[in-house]
Amino acid sequence: MNGLSDLGGFPVIPGVVSTVVQDSPHKIFIGGLPNYLNDDQVKELLLSFGQLKAFNLVKDSSTALSKGYAFCEYVDPNVTDQAIAGLNGMQLGDKKLIVQRASVGAKNAQNQPVALQIPGLTLTGNAGPPTEVLCLMNMVMPEELMDEEEYEDILEDVREECGKYGAVLSVEIPRPIEGVDVPGCGKIYVEFRSIMDCQKAQQALTGRKFAQRIVVTSYYDPDKYHRRDFQ
Repeated sequence: MNGLSDLGGFPVIPGVVSTVVQDSPHKIFIGGLPNYLNDDQVKELLLSFGQLKAFNLVKDSSTALSKGYAFCEYVDPNVTDQAIAGLNGMQLGDKKLIVQRASVGAKNAQNQPVALQIPGLTLTGNAGPPTEVLCLMNMVMPEELMDEEEYEDILEDVREECGKYGAVLSVEIPRPIEGVDVPGCGKIYVEFRSIMDCQKAQQALTGRKFAQRIVVTSYYDPDKYHRRDFQ
């Protein structure tokens, strides 16, 4: 195919790194990044293990500053475990990197329970002060929300799943709009009747699998939620 190698359904052009990291068993999550590091600096760190197929440093849509975590995938899947072993626990400034597979793949180190740990966000029991609103991340991709039927299915699934832990008052899933950077797009916000119900859901859902992805949770400010001020 004219020098292009097709990996995972997407053509890989040597030297060109995609900014869309597709879900796969080799998708890597890198957390605990100092916010002052830019794309090139984080990429440089990752490139020391091999050529990247895709890389995305997650940024705040309003300030364009790094949120302190990223996703990547290497061209050579064999590099995945080497990179995780080499980077996980690395001290960067006053922070320690947390590096692991983002999707539930065939392997998880020592078969430990899978739970994403974004510092200050998703360590179990440390998702911020409890509120009635739970923010669910890494459950949906923005492109899955484009189709009306798929969107309704996701909405119904979330209501049904969260309803197991308490009374759900409302669910908001910001949808992508072409040409617009929609705040909170790709996240799911669930409002419960009580903080206790919300806590039950947070404890049960953190680290759970949804469409082969690992659910990341944090509590969300109810005032912002009611103002539809999503981040």
